[in-house]
Amino acid sequence: MRIEKKLARLIYPELRFGKTAFEEARKLVKDGVGGFCIYGGSRDEIIEFTSALRAESDHRLVFAADYENGAGQWIKEGTLLPSNMAIGASGDPEIARRKAVITAVEGAALGIDWIFAPVLDLAEEHENPIVNLRAFSDEPAKVSALASAYIEGLDAVGSISCLKHFPGHGSTKADSHLTLPEVTKNMQQLFDRELKPFQSLCRKSDSVMVGHLNIAALDAENITSFSKKTITGLLRERLSFDGLIVTDALSMKAISDEGRAGVKALLAGADILLVPEDAYRLLDALIKAYASGVINDEMIDKALARQEKMAAKPGKNFFSAYSKDIIGCAEHKKFVHEIASKCQVQVKDEYFPRKKIYYWEDGDKTQIKGEFFREKLRELGASFADSPSGADCILLASFSRPRAYSGRINMAAEDKAETEKLLSAGKPAAMVCFGSPFSADSYLDRLNGLICAFSDLPDFQRKAAEGFMHKASLTGEMPVRLGK
Repeated sequence: MRIEKKLARLIYPELRFGKTAFEEARKLVKDGVGGFCIYGGSRDEIIEFTSALRAESDHRLVFAADYENGAGQWIKEGTLLPSNMAIGASGDPEIARRKAVITAVEGAALGIDWIFAPVLDLAEEHENPIVNLRAFSDEPAKVSALASAYIEGLDAVGSISCLKHFPGHGSTKADSHLTLPEVTKNMQQLFDRELKPFQSLCRKSDSVMVGHLNIAALDAENITSFSKKTITGLLRERLSFDGLIVTDALSMKAISDEGRAGVKALLAGADILLVPEDAYRLLDALIKAYASGVINDEMIDKALARQEKMAAKPGKNFFSAYSKDIIGCAEHKKFVHEIASKCQVQVKDEYFPRKKIYYWEDGDKTQIKGEFFREKLRELGASFADSPSGADCILLASFSRPRAYSGRINMAAEDKAETEKLLSAGKPAAMVCFGSPFSADSYLDRLNGLICAFSDLPDFQRKAAEGFMHKASLTGEMPVRLGK
């Protein structure tokens, strides 16, 4: 195999529907890329693209996707599943395993073999704008137990698993899509907390994704994705991980020069370079590094061998075993309905009248996000007042959740000001967090009721309404600590 094609195999560009043309993707395949990370698309588009591109490739082309909450996180036909933190509230490994099975089955029907999950980050920093609900818990043991069950679910189907974001992104206040997050803990603190789930599960997983983080305790000179001390010294040698190591997306703003970054990541021990802004610019940088002797055949061949082993995991009949009709099927949606009460927590529930409600929600005010919640409240006998003065109680609904490139989490300043005003209205007040539970941190002592739903899926909204109106028991337990 020509060295150019060998090096191309180490690159996994994005395949973003609405942006990446088929002919562009086809050329990348012909030039030898190892696979793609897929974003967006419809069910039929993804099936058509993955099938057609595989037919063009002279090696096993691997398609990856960030389906942390199921295929429905990216495609309208897929099943959208509750957040990891909702699963954490259930405390039930079987629910975590089933979430993985549904994700893997729908992914296989689409042509996706590599699921970028589970997330092992701890929900430790309440102002972290990118982890939050994506974490199972803020406790390493709970994260390990539920993520282990999730891996078992992927394994049962034959999908490729990926632990992320090594060595732990949960205690930062920055989003690496925008800037470089910093972790200030010492080595002992890292091993006591962030590293525990990775230490427990890395040998059980097919791959590990390294985050773009500045952790001086691990390497004072290099960020984690370029750090041989972190990737080879810690992950390979100290934690004994011999599977595949992939970088987080090189297009993130935490990375300034993806060509130089890709070379440094390979030298540090990474096997796959994920989502560069320009795959050919990165390939040129790798070719020049090889020509100058900076990278050599041994490290390239080791990376390719790990990739071959990973790519061989999904069996020969992996894709043909599931028809497209299984994507978003009734059975998968039923699962969401069945677990809704187990994944929510009635944190606080004092007595107060709930017949006439003044309802308020944070975020974008041009559309009602709690439509299913309000509809169920009406069905259960509640009505809505036009002002706090005409209501029995005030009901605050928060929908804040992590979004890449947003740089913030929990309520915005104007929403916090409005919340303070409503809490001073002299009425009993309750809050339902359909997103980040930490939106309630500043108000715990002033709330008469608090439900943490961890998801705004229709079934979760309806069950939260039943819990609020005392028509259902919400049996989950808090997977994270509230309060500042």
